[in-house]
Amino acid sequence: MEPHALGLRALHEAFRDGTFTVLDYIDRLNQRITALEPGIGAFEWFEPARAMAEAEERSGGILRELPLFGVPVGVKDIISTRGIPTRMGSRVFANHVPARSAGIVRRLEALGGLVMGKTVTAEFAFRHPGKTRNPWNPSHTPGGSSSGSAAAVAAGFVPVAIGTQTLGSIIRPAAFCGVVGYKPSFGAISRDAVYPFSPTLDHVGVFARSVEDAAWFGACLMGLDARDEATGIRAGMRTLSVPLETATEPPRLAVVKTSRWPMATEAQQANFTEAVATLKDAGAKAREVPLPRAFDEMWAVAQAIMDYDASRGFSLLESRHRLQFSGVLTELLDRGKRISAEQHAKNLARRDEYRRWLDGLFDGCDALVTLSAPGEAPLGLGNTGDAGFATPWTLAGLPAITIPSGRGPRGLPLGLQVVGRYREDETALRVAAWCESVLKVNLGLAGG
Repeated sequence: MEPHALGLRALHEAFRDGTFTVLDYIDRLNQRITALEPGIGAFEWFEPARAMAEAEERSGGILRELPLFGVPVGVKDIISTRGIPTRMGSRVFANHVPARSAGIVRRLEALGGLVMGKTVTAEFAFRHPGKTRNPWNPSHTPGGSSSGSAAAVAAGFVPVAIGTQTLGSIIRPAAFCGVVGYKPSFGAISRDAVYPFSPTLDHVGVFARSVEDAAWFGACLMGLDARDEATGIRAGMRTLSVPLETATEPPRLAVVKTSRWPMATEAQQANFTEAVATLKDAGAKAREVPLPRAFDEMWAVAQAIMDYDASRGFSLLESRHRLQFSGVLTELLDRGKRISAEQHAKNLARRDEYRRWLDGLFDGCDALVTLSAPGEAPLGLGNTGDAGFATPWTLAGLPAITIPSGRGPRGLPLGLQVVGRYREDETALRVAAWCESVLKVNLGLAGG
């Protein structure tokens, strides 16, 4: 297998047995990026010489025993990186170079990893898209807002990347680009020095090409952080042990379509139905579970919480730079200003009601399966697609994993989403890995 196609475990083995060195590996990735990046635009910042210098620092010694030894990572460009531009997808921060790295960047570097490049984000991780194109077809969106991270993993530029999600910004681009996207439980990974959009909803997560790699990388980034109080909610995570143990028996699955099911394409609906049938044939106990009608308001509640948070958080920056904001961002901020503190408190109470009901659902199942996105990545680059199929689980703070489930009529990837109980990420990941092994969808790498 070509080095750029290796997963984390195979990569470690190759370093240990001398198949190639970290320097060899980074050099091969640099060559691939040089060849394919002009047509994809995954990186906001990338310097091959710096990547090689970082690789040389990690070429041997005791670093070999670290869990991310020699692993190059794509880091979304709303995450601060010391000495490297962090532009937030906005002209406002065009010349911004942080003096301190985010906690997750320091953590990945301490574990032997290196920042391969800064990946393109939509403006402030909202809807105004960046330059990235879908690596399977450059006429289509890669999704967003973590567009560059998803595209970089899909194209074999990096084995893993970091993204963020406020509504659907990990799950949707991962599905559109045909990779695994893992949004952990709310608070599992620190948001220290990650530019905030909605502190109530913001999550940090990862992209990889297998559930095993997503779990491994996610586990490396998790932990309590005094700079982000969300990491201490409910006494932290239950144990996430990696490598993941193989499921000893087929899972119990709740099949959830939500009221947005009619908005999915016929191809996506058929793919999901076929995937569920395949999982049942393999032994999964699957039953369809309708959500109460009160859940029809989840999308409006999530939107209002996000609008309220953003309008308050951006107030100082907006007072100085509003004319440099996109139209979609200023519209959101104006909506948020019209929401009162009392209305916001009611929305938070509704969110808590949804959480309690969903928590009860998991008494009878190991995970739920649902759609990741409405279908294939839409044609055009003017918007990043519909986040609605990821929004309910983000609102509730639940762990969610999307895995490739096939291709649509245009040959672009489709995805299936596995959602777990709050703070029980390991169970959700084990179910996702079981589904991945049963469906056996191997899209390969975009660009060959």
